[in-house]
Amino acid sequence: MTPDRMPSTDGGGMTAAAPRGARGEAPVSKTSHAEGEKGPARRQADGSMTARDVAAPGAKGARAAGVRIADTPTKAGGQRPAAAAKAGTPEGAAGTDGNATGEGQTAETLIVSTSPHEKDRTSVEGMMYLVILALMFPTVGAIHYFGVYAGLMIVTSVLTCILVEYVSKMLRKRPFVMDGSAVVTGLLLALVLPPRLPLWAVAIGAAVAIAIAKEAFGGLGYNIFNPALVGRAFLTVSFAGLMTEWVLPVDSPTSDAVAGATPLGEGFVREGSKGALYWDMFVGNTGGSLGETSAMLILMGGLLLVALRVINWRIPLFFIGTVTALMFALGEDVVFHVLAGGLMLGAFFMATDYVTTPLTDRGKVIFATSAGALVVAIRMWGSLPEGVAFSILIMNGFTPLIDRYTVPRPYGYVRPKKKEEVKA
Repeated sequence: MTPDRMPSTDGGGMTAAAPRGARGEAPVSKTSHAEGEKGPARRQADGSMTARDVAAPGAKGARAAGVRIADTPTKAGGQRPAAAAKAGTPEGAAGTDGNATGEGQTAETLIVSTSPHEKDRTSVEGMMYLVILALMFPTVGAIHYFGVYAGLMIVTSVLTCILVEYVSKMLRKRPFVMDGSAVVTGLLLALVLPPRLPLWAVAIGAAVAIAIAKEAFGGLGYNIFNPALVGRAFLTVSFAGLMTEWVLPVDSPTSDAVAGATPLGEGFVREGSKGALYWDMFVGNTGGSLGETSAMLILMGGLLLVALRVINWRIPLFFIGTVTALMFALGEDVVFHVLAGGLMLGAFFMATDYVTTPLTDRGKVIFATSAGALVVAIRMWGSLPEGVAFSILIMNGFTPLIDRYTVPRPYGYVRPKKKEEVKA
């Protein structure tokens, strides 16, 4: 190992050491521990700390503080580099060893922050708007199949979610940020509702989804359950009659709707061959909630999110795969149960929520497999014809427990011995 390459103290591999100064001081590791400091380090206006400020007691204090001191040579003509000028270190000020820095020696500006330090251009807003883009496929399909009223339901749901979130933030004295999460919740809620649900009921469901399921827990990132599914569950329990009124796709956006059963409903009658039925269910020409009838449009949006790595492919794969395997084992029509109901929409857009699903890949597999098993149990032996919403909500409640037992063990971790083992 050459003197100009020093091992990183944070396990990050090899890092280039700072250039030696005029007096040949050895480089010090670039970490930020406070031991050995004499008094608090001084911060600049932008929150950064200069090496001179942290290492004010001298080289010994700098090494104790764990800050690498870079002695950057000045430019020709005695001018200091821009980084040194920003650091605010005047020429002739105290240097790393307590002496004057003088010419050829300046302090480097260090940004002191906690881990993790991995940076990515993606943001919460960016991911939310990508989800909105993917949801445009089933949204356009909903308006095409169920008419203009479907568009009114979607607009009502989205606007109510935004308004309720704004009011909730003002009441909690928190800043309102248009990050797109309220729009996603409004879209998802509208897409899982019956096509002719009254607009006032849509607004109530949206208000419950934001005010109770999201903001009451602390806002984005703190909610335990999926807000859109909480809103739908509330409407199902409170207005059971309205939530079971289904219509068939309309001939034109302005024509009147005709009542009809969904494929999973008791009154559904198969007409024609299985192939024709499968095709209608694939393209969306059947009864059901606004955005769950067209498996083709849902797949287009879902696969787009998988390709962009916005969602984890394991959840939809194991969710749908579990339903497929169990229905096949029970002797049921596998294709029918995969295309019917909200399985596709739930697997790609509901069960993949970052906040309410496990963090690890192993946890995601457990979550998706268990949710798929619950869907089969509710469809086959429950009183409800569909169980996607309640299966995801139930597994949302198990997410903290799954995270607890699937967190990877740190490298080199040794479990401490119990007191009984120590005494023995």
